Amino acid sequence: MKLFFLIIGCILISLFFFLVLIYFNLFTLGYTFLEFVYFIISSGIIWLLVIGLIFIYKGMERMIRDELLLRYKGKFSRK
Repeated sequence: MKLFFLIIGCILISLFFFLVLIYFNLFTLGYTFLEFVYFIISSGIIWLLVIGLIFIYKGMERMIRDELLLRYKGKFSRK
């Protein structure tokens, strides 16, 4: 299940960056950078990035916790 979250998160973030790259053509229509950022936020594409980051965090949550447990609660760890 964790691998599923990682894969879906990576796909959503890749789709976000692909769409941002496609929308770079708005600069040729005379958009400024602030208008471009406002368009990306208002069109809902930003949710792909947010949900993708949440999925990646949830997919790696157990790995981060296990690493911290091994690092600080190990039998031979220094104190």
